[in-house]
Amino acid sequence: MQTHWRRLLRAVRWIPVCAAPVLLLAGCDRTGSGESGDSSVAARTPSRSDSMATTVSSSGWDVSAGPFVVLPTVDGGMVAGSLLLPEASDTTVGDTVGVGALLGDGRLDLFSRGGRVGGARLTVEASEVADPACSAWPVARLAVDAGVALPPWTAAFASGRITAVPLDSIEGMAPRDSARLAADLTRLASKLPDDTSATFRALPFVVLRAWQSRGLDSGVVVATLARRVNQEDDPKEERLVLVVEAPTDKGSTWTVGWHERAAGHEEELVVAEPLLAFRAVGARDVRLLFGRDDGVALGAAVLSRQGGVWRVLWESAIAGCN
Repeated sequence: MQTHWRRLLRAVRWIPVCAAPVLLLAGCDRTGSGESGDSSVAARTPSRSDSMATTVSSSGWDVSAGPFVVLPTVDGGMVAGSLLLPEASDTTVGDTVGVGALLGDGRLDLFSRGGRVGGARLTVEASEVADPACSAWPVARLAVDAGVALPPWTAAFASGRITAVPLDSIEGMAPRDSARLAADLTRLASKLPDDTSATFRALPFVVLRAWQSRGLDSGVVVATLARRVNQEDDPKEERLVLVVEAPTDKGSTWTVGWHERAAGHEEELVVAEPLLAFRAVGARDVRLLFGRDDGVALGAAVLSRQGGVWRVLWESAIAGCN
C-alpha cells in the first residue's frame, strides 16, 4: 500500500472540488503546479477585486512570503525539517545549488496553528538518499541559543515575511459551542455532491480535528472528518478535509470552499494536513498552508481565498519514491 500511496500522491495531487449549489459556493478554480521544470520566476499579478495585488511566481508561489518554506518531518523532531523550494520540480527537489543565496541571514520565524511560537537560525544541507528511485528535500537544521528549547511548530518562513492568522482548536471551545460546530460540519460533509462511494454512503461523519480562525471579518473553519466501516477482518475509513466559510452573523450562510477525500485502510490513509493560516506582510489575502507527510513522500500546497471561494494557489513538487 505504501507504493500505491506514493503513486497516488504523484498522480492525483491536490484536487479542489466545487461544492453543489445548495452550499452556495460560486465556483472553483485552480492554477499553478509544482510539476513545471521551469525554475525561473516570471512575476505576474492576478486581478483581485477583494484584495491587494500580490505578486506570484510562475509556479503560483506568493513571492512576498519569502523564497522557501520549512516543514517539520515525521522523523526530524523540532530541530530539523525539510526545506521546500517553491520553484522545484519533482526531479530537482534535492538540489541545493543556489540555496545559500536564498537563506539571507538564516533567521526563521516558527509558527504553530495558533501563531508565531519563536525563532531559530537555519542551515541547510543536502539530503542523503540511498535509493536512486527516491528523492528528498534538502535538510533544514534549526538552531537556537543555549538553554532555549524549540517549541512545537508546524511551519517556518524567512523572518519577517508573513504574519499568522490564528487558528483555534475546537477542543478549546465551550462544550456546547464545539458540539454545535461539529454538528454543522458533519451536516455540510454529508451534503457534498461527490459522495459516490457505496461503501461509505449514508454512514455518519465524525469530526476528528477542527480549527476556527480568529481575528478575521469572515470566519474560516478547517476540519478533518472521518467515517468508518468497522469490519474486523477488513476495516475501512474515509477521511474528508474541509475548508468552510463560517457565518459571522445571523444572516450568513455556511459554505464549503474546498474539500478533499481519501479512502482506504485507516493506518494507510494520508490526507492534507492544515499547518497554518497566514498573510504575507503588507497583504490582505489569507492563505492556508497544507502539508502531506507519510514518512515516505512529502509535499505541500497553499490555498487562497477569493470572494469566499478557495482555490489552490501553489503546490509543491513531491519528494518521495517512484
